Amino acid sequence: MLTKIDLKEYFNKLSESYITNEYASFFITNFMRRKLIKKIKNLENKSVLDIMSGKGENLKYINQKNTKITTIDFASKMNEAAKSKHKNKIINQIENDFFKVNHNSKSFDIILCSFGIKTIEPEKLNLFTKQISDMLKPNGEILLLELVKPKRAFNFKIAKFYLDVFVPNICGKQFKVLFPYVKNHINMNQLKLNIINEKIQIIEHKRYLDLFEIIHAKKKY
Repeated sequence: MLTKIDLKEYFNKLSESYITNEYASFFITNFMRRKLIKKIKNLENKSVLDIMSGKGENLKYINQKNTKITTIDFASKMNEAAKSKHKNKIINQIENDFFKVNHNSKSFDIILCSFGIKTIEPEKLNLFTKQISDMLKPNGEILLLELVKPKRAFNFKIAKFYLDVFVPNICGKQFKVLFPYVKNHINMNQLKLNIINEKIQIIEHKRYLDLFEIIHAKKKY
């Protein structure tokens, strides 16, 4: 597992060939991101925060011109790539570790996080949910998407071969780091409990293809 410093350097280097990630997943990650965003019924005049936003992969599914978008990512190269990729969108980019960002309370209608949760240390999950709860406006929504360890033994073997052997050998050794995170990320149950403890209603917590989980939650006050 990588340290925070190593992760920052890793993602800066990965930004140069990040499109390979989409090819490596046969665009299934794109499909899951689109599924996540489609759970939002209305994005008109909404303020959206994308945490650990990478190259802005979530943003290509947000097409309303009047949506206010803020992104947080600590990798400068990822932020540069996102800015270049989404020139038609006005994005407030924050280049920092999410846990070091100070934001006004109740700032956002929608908070997104895709494929970054598995890198959060377990002891920081409670702080993560407290911070997003504080940032969320009344009636605001949280949408979280992550890779998880398959429950079925056969699916786990397939995932291990694909992520630990096939993808690193075909698409690049930089992807070798991914499987240990997936192996150790069993599910998002604890994160769901943390969200409930913040008095936020869980609308959906669902597993897809025995490899992805989505949490959709809404703040009622």
